Amino acid sequence: MKNTDKLFEMTQADAVLVISEKNRMYFTGFASTFGYLVLLRGNNNVFITDPRYYEMAQSLVEDGVEVVQIANGISAADALLDIFNKHEIKSVGFEDTELTVQTYNTLKHQLGGVKLIAVGDDICRVRSFKTETEIDYIKKAQSITDIAFSEICKIIKPGMTERDVQVELEYQMAKNGAEGLAFDTIIASGVNTSKPHAHPTDKVIELGDPVTMDFGARYHGYCSDMTRTVFVGQPSEEMRKIYNIVLLAQTTGISNAYCGMGGREFDSFCREVIKSNGYEKFFVHSTGHSLGIDIHESPSASMRSNDILGAKQFITCEPGIYVPGVGGVRIEDLLLIEEDGITDLTTSDKNIIIL
Repeated sequence: MKNTDKLFEMTQADAVLVISEKNRMYFTGFASTFGYLVLLRGNNNVFITDPRYYEMAQSLVEDGVEVVQIANGISAADALLDIFNKHEIKSVGFEDTELTVQTYNTLKHQLGGVKLIAVGDDICRVRSFKTETEIDYIKKAQSITDIAFSEICKIIKPGMTERDVQVELEYQMAKNGAEGLAFDTIIASGVNTSKPHAHPTDKVIELGDPVTMDFGARYHGYCSDMTRTVFVGQPSEEMRKIYNIVLLAQTTGISNAYCGMGGREFDSFCREVIKSNGYEKFFVHSTGHSLGIDIHESPSASMRSNDILGAKQFITCEPGIYVPGVGGVRIEDLLLIEEDGITDLTTSDKNIIIL
């Protein structure tokens, strides 16, 4: 069970109610499709669940979590009110970043006079700084993606479809330890590579095509993320030029990154390289984002970001150029920000690869 002192330093709420599956898993390490987690000051916490998870949830008792079962007509609202009355809770933080309006309205009605305080941003802030265990999980997830990339490069050939590449790549991740996908795999070839988030299609890969692969593994609930663009046969002169510009932009961003840097500044190092080479209008997204349980977390690196890149946080570096009717290139690495420097966790070659 993660220590919640930092969260309570950021909120005036007497308690925090966690309903979303991902935040329950974040705080407890226990995965379940149903449950209510009540975080109390002093790291005294209560997990409410039903008979499907009650026995498994006993593992939380060792971390000092009280496990309450709701069954036989006892509702979650009844259990919550009992806990709030027992601990004299007058105000409760809720996940405004996760709950639907309907769920919020139901919660407000059921809890009566308890004051609800929005703490979603506070939870996101706490989650953005990773523990050593979380860092290890993300490192493992990233190593799985690197292995999968190495293997898929041995398989891609003319005549395969984008869907064929998707299936093979996802198989390689699963074979090498992925417990699931971090997000829907992006595979694009030929002119489809000008679409940053293209969905895999039945398009056949032809000689000379670029193939962009944006993919990630999930390990112990944590994500990785990487992108590589390779060529099946010799690329056109323009596509080779575009590739080299994107590579220069990415390596420039990474080499200038440091702990305490602003997300906007990080973005500018990559963006200025692309701008100076005449492709500014074809770089249509931000330079990077963090990840963890979610594939997109804070901090971010964009033209409008006010985030600061802090120690024990992650950031991707993924500049791209996308020219409609011609094609596109994106290269993405995952960076760990540390007090004394930046560690690039993506080990796959990013010099131009011609299969």
